[in-house]
Amino acid sequence: MKKALVIFNPTAGITAKQNIKDEIVRKLSSLDYESDFLYLDPDFERQAEFYNWDKVRLVVAVGGDGTVKVAARTIIEKNLLVPLAIVPFGSANVLAATLKVPFSVNESLKLIGRGQTAKIDVGRIDGKKYFLVGFSIGYVSNVVIHTNKELKNRFGVLGYAIRLFWNKFRIPRLKFRIETPEKVFWIKGNSLIVFNAFNFYGFQAKKLISVTDGILNLFVVTNRTFISMIEAAFGVLFYDHPPKHIFNLDNKQFKITLRHRRYLKTCQIDGDYIKLNKDITIEVLSQAIEVIKPV
Repeated sequence: MKKALVIFNPTAGITAKQNIKDEIVRKLSSLDYESDFLYLDPDFERQAEFYNWDKVRLVVAVGGDGTVKVAARTIIEKNLLVPLAIVPFGSANVLAATLKVPFSVNESLKLIGRGQTAKIDVGRIDGKKYFLVGFSIGYVSNVVIHTNKELKNRFGVLGYAIRLFWNKFRIPRLKFRIETPEKVFWIKGNSLIVFNAFNFYGFQAKKLISVTDGILNLFVVTNRTFISMIEAAFGVLFYDHPPKHIFNLDNKQFKITLRHRRYLKTCQIDGDYIKLNKDITIEVLSQAIEVIKPV
């Protein structure tokens, strides 16, 4: 039998959890795969370091976007020439929605047997941090980081909206220095977001944001109040070029400099906090991994 490595997040998922390990093992066995499991817990990195990757022919990520990010990073860092299968089991599952992967364990696993794959882009920060959905700094990022697991598990992506209502109506702004290979911009805003994928429970940006175009899409949100934050969100959803509160750039690489180090505590990728320096380089790795997707 072929070897499948399952990267499993035991804390992901909504309140009504199910025991899916046996289901995954049975389905992979029916597809002629023997399953090994690595759990996303404090011991994950040590287990991954000593695991024998030579016989792995498939990596399966079971969890949310953060779990898929770890699986993609593992494939890249271990130089694995194998596809990635996604079993959506998190609170948002943005990449799965973007790729139209079914939100059913059984249906998502069925895709493996059909053999349809696509190569997708991966974002990389400072040459060592990877993301598939996006990176952000500032107000929006702070909301994502500090939305507790209970809210996310109970309400899914709506947990982030609930967390927004607990924040100040006056939103602080900071100045970002953004450098592309062609030009330098100084922009004042409350949040900077770099997207590789965008599909939040069916809501998609009017502007095309594709995981296969070799381009990253940068947005700076410039509003000052919570009400105007709603305006900014509607602008992204309904306009290619939002008329208010949004500055947008598309490029393969960005260099971002922060003037205030305290905002570094709000950096996140794919829902997880990361620690960075005040000078940040973000680049796209075009078609860096192969994922299993619907026909």
